[in-house]
Amino acid sequence: MWFRPLGIVGPGNGFVRQGGAFFLAPENGTAYLQAALGNSLVFSFLDNSVFDLVSVDLAEYSTTVPNAVTVPFIGYRSDGSVVNASFTTDGIIDGTGPIADFQTFHFGPEFSGLTRVEIPTFGWSLDNLVVVPEPGTWSLIILGAGVASILFRNGRRGQVT
Repeated sequence: MWFRPLGIVGPGNGFVRQGGAFFLAPENGTAYLQAALGNSLVFSFLDNSVFDLVSVDLAEYSTTVPNAVTVPFIGYRSDGSVVNASFTTDGIIDGTGPIADFQTFHFGPEFSGLTRVEIPTFGWSLDNLVVVPEPGTWSLIILGAGVASILFRNGRRGQVT
């Protein structure tokens, strides 16, 4: 998959990889993506294959901006239709403290057959994005592995040991 900001990539339009127990940022023990003022995110498979969006963990931006945030997800489906979902965080964040900063949100069945997803807003932290490739993609992967296995075995039969 690829991840990039919406629009032209440059100063003031991007996102960051965050993590590592920075006391002002949300913490869950792993690295995650974060969008500051003016930032956004769009993601898709490199080859534009179709996928389903299952779930995501979201948190507020930081302990200095602890307000609950509504994060919109706009999914573009392979048939040309568009689906939307918005999730609102709980506004509870304490960084490296004992409270869980991230909450898990689940997408409905309408978030299937997607070619790309956009998050056109800022002020959020995102982790554990669960994406499932369409069954056709998995079939090709399995078929490719099977063909490679057959070629490998046939190649070894002609070898003298």
